[in-house]
Amino acid sequence: MPVDEEQVEYLDLVCSMTPTEFEKYCGEILRGYAEAEQLKDFTITHNTDLTSHDGTYQIDLYATFTAMGSKFKVICECKRYKNKVNREKVVVLHDKIRSLGAQKGILLSTNGFQSGAIQYAKEHGIALIRVYDNRAEFYSHSNGTDIYDENDPFIRGEKLMPPYKAVNCTAQSSDARRVYPTKAILRSCYEEMFRLMKEQYGIESPSLEEINLENLKEYT
Repeated sequence: MPVDEEQVEYLDLVCSMTPTEFEKYCGEILRGYAEAEQLKDFTITHNTDLTSHDGTYQIDLYATFTAMGSKFKVICECKRYKNKVNREKVVVLHDKIRSLGAQKGILLSTNGFQSGAIQYAKEHGIALIRVYDNRAEFYSHSNGTDIYDENDPFIRGEKLMPPYKAVNCTAQSSDARRVYPTKAILRSCYEEMFRLMKEQYGIESPSLEEINLENLKEYT
């Protein structure tokens, strides 16, 4: 039976990496995504134990970052398998997320995912990523769907924020004063995002008084 290009890439990856090396490789992939998205205070730890009320869990990759003044925790599992990952593995990751109070979960695999695993991941907001030698393919995004979800704080925030800005300046002055979006518009956007963060993730966000809207990079 002929071997297709995807199988060759998969076999090359399996032959060249131990399970531990694959986990570290996945960590570098996620670190690359974090840098590209400019996540604030991003850290990622390989092979760590986390303790909750119901026991201690071994975690392949544990990532944290700060967004909108709140700390987010991400649990990542790496599966260097010859077969597709089944639904049970995604259920186990979901249980860890809930027990440890994490906000996101990511499962990375060398050989894809069964249909039941993909469906469960989409329903519960878990990202599924198939890793190749030189690229990564998303099967499910962490917002639980591949389309716009108005209940996801980050997607909702992107939709709410004005796509452009206006400034007022003169030829005699090098300082530009923002006139649009106004403070009232920014305040309304952040209030909605903070509301969804608490509703979806149980995260208490900083009060708007703690945020200097004038210093937001994307609008100054």
